[in-house]
Amino acid sequence: MKLIRSAAVFLALLVPFALPGWAIEAYRLSPGERIALDGNLEDAAWARAPLLDRFYEISPRDQVDASVRSEARFAYDAQALYVAFRAFDPNPADIRAPFARRDNVFSDQDLVALAIDPVGQRKFAHLFRANPRGAVADGLYNEDTGSEDFSPDFDFDVATARFEGGWTAEFRIPFSSLRYTDAPVQSWSVLVFRNYPRDQRYRIASSPLARDSSCLLCMNLPLTGLDNLPPTRHLAVTPQLTLRSTTDQQGDGPRTRENDVVASLDFKWRPRADVVVDATLNPDFSQVELDTPQLAANTQFALFNPEKRPFFLEGADILQSPTNAIYTRTVTDPAWGARATRRSEGLEYTLLTSSDDGGGLVLLPGTYGTQYASQDRRSQATVGRLRAQVGRASAGLVATDRTYEGGGYNRVAGPDVVWWSGKHESRIRAQYLQSWTTAQPDARGGLSEGPRTAGRLARVDYSHNGKAWREYLVVEDSGRDFRSDNGFYGQNGYRTIYNETQHRFLEAWGFNEVSPYLNAEYKRDRDGEVIYQQNNLGVQLGLPRATNVWLEWRPNNLVAVREGGGLRKRDQLYAGIESNPAGWFSRLYSEIAWGDRVDVANNRVGRGMYFGLQANVRPHQRAELEYRIDNDFIDSLEPVEGSKRIIAQRAQQVLAIWHFTARDSLRAIWQASWVKRAASLWEEPVSHREKSDTLSVVYGHRRGIGFTVYVGATVGRSLDADTGNRRRQSEVFAKGSWTFDVL
Repeated sequence: MKLIRSAAVFLALLVPFALPGWAIEAYRLSPGERIALDGNLEDAAWARAPLLDRFYEISPRDQVDASVRSEARFAYDAQALYVAFRAFDPNPADIRAPFARRDNVFSDQDLVALAIDPVGQRKFAHLFRANPRGAVADGLYNEDTGSEDFSPDFDFDVATARFEGGWTAEFRIPFSSLRYTDAPVQSWSVLVFRNYPRDQRYRIASSPLARDSSCLLCMNLPLTGLDNLPPTRHLAVTPQLTLRSTTDQQGDGPRTRENDVVASLDFKWRPRADVVVDATLNPDFSQVELDTPQLAANTQFALFNPEKRPFFLEGADILQSPTNAIYTRTVTDPAWGARATRRSEGLEYTLLTSSDDGGGLVLLPGTYGTQYASQDRRSQATVGRLRAQVGRASAGLVATDRTYEGGGYNRVAGPDVVWWSGKHESRIRAQYLQSWTTAQPDARGGLSEGPRTAGRLARVDYSHNGKAWREYLVVEDSGRDFRSDNGFYGQNGYRTIYNETQHRFLEAWGFNEVSPYLNAEYKRDRDGEVIYQQNNLGVQLGLPRATNVWLEWRPNNLVAVREGGGLRKRDQLYAGIESNPAGWFSRLYSEIAWGDRVDVANNRVGRGMYFGLQANVRPHQRAELEYRIDNDFIDSLEPVEGSKRIIAQRAQQVLAIWHFTARDSLRAIWQASWVKRAASLWEEPVSHREKSDTLSVVYGHRRGIGFTVYVGATVGRSLDADTGNRRRQSEVFAKGSWTFDVL
């Protein structure tokens, strides 16, 4: 769940003319004047810095003066921007201040957040968060897509402290971590946000943001006074070393062992303030973190996993567009890579190329399901993205190329545009992409050079977030031969229209919010045959402790899973809950869907249920424990001999962390999945039972982003009960990196 929802509208009397009067001025430190980063805010410089103390509650109440006092001040010197935040609290004993991993500062905790836009266009922002314990999070925000990405990490420091009436946070953000223009614009923009979770989750901001809207940055306050900023020209080098020993055993066969010493090198060069050049040689992206397991045995289309690898994260917000035109995880095993990113006032772009040694899978989208080809050859993956800002509109261009060793390519290119209404309540986006492909599937299950095919994808979406009504409408058209080997598209060959309509009643009938809604979709293939249809009616109920409950009726949904296989009708009931019950019980999320379920592999409908649960608890201030499970089953509607359970599957994960200090932690992850089938009820031969499990333990020491050390071990095993095929794998590794400035 996002901590800061896409929010913010201009109030009728507050349209641009009022914003200059609200500007925050940053105080320039005099020569020899210093700020000691200790969280105490006793430095004389803070007394000279202008005070920002007008804050607004934006939830659960809408655009009213905050009930608790907050203060912020800004200052800077030749190297860094400083921000002082003082959070007053009538009951300091209730402050929620757990230890937390980087980027895990969530809405269950007291926290302060900064959204800093150093270009001044209110189109992207650096995000920085801290809780009273000093745990931090950082990332990027893209206004046009309304998305937060906490994968990128930036060099910054935070010191926190307590005082009799609350807590303080003191930020030091080097200018080398902020992507501003050359020459720097005179006015940046900023939002200061406070999360105050008690009986309710109170969201407090430095601007009178609307409770729900289509944008976040549009009401950022101007940040002025930033003169004579440094050019930030420098070259940083990060050598990395990984020592790894792995074992692998298939069944009762011999156990093989392989020892590796992998040295790699990353470069980050900033020749001028608005340009960053990245390069990597022989990067080792071993799994310090594991992807969360997902149910995959009864899916039509490919499953998405987020990007976590550092080289691909510079300017990650620029890569985003109305569709998943660029998905850097398609680069499976890069031998080297290079990237250039530029941000200037009104124009930004990024260009990335990488030599991929392969070993993964290439998505082959289809109308009724996703197929895959083995990426068994090297390839050169290149992606480019440009975005220009003109008033309330922005225009972009995407171009990608994947050229395979031995012949064959896939290329995609096309424009996109985003337009906002004057009050930023409404947004229209459009994208058109054309693909050209000669890397065609072959009899080996891989790709070989073949005849050229061409396809297109066109999409237009409209969103409106008013005080009472929310509308979201998508129209999309995809050709049969559209394919993007550097993107993420699991389906093609369709035309669809999708709509969400919601009406909000705030502070109604004892609830924070009562919002009935209708979600509808109608999708046809290229011949005009219906392949999907839904009309789902529901209501969302908002309650104290950041609790939301969804109740939904899904009648007469239709789905086709194979060409010429007809439509399958399903009726379902759905319920979901999301909550922050207490300081020690930080998050509960659960959903259940019961009724008709489609058996994709056998093109029929059975009766079944999906159940998902995620629970996060903190039994000690230094400990985190998270459990999540996804469970699914389908039973035959027809009388059968023996078991009527066509399929049952489960994926679960337990994550436990002990924080020795804010920089040192021990993390353990256990995850397991299994699938059980009644093979006699399947059209094709299948295994009765498959299972796998993995245990990973890692100790991490992280001093900022410049110095990290990880030591860990992973063991895994899998079993196919019918064939008796067993596999056991293990890995022990040590990995360290150290960043230092060359220039």
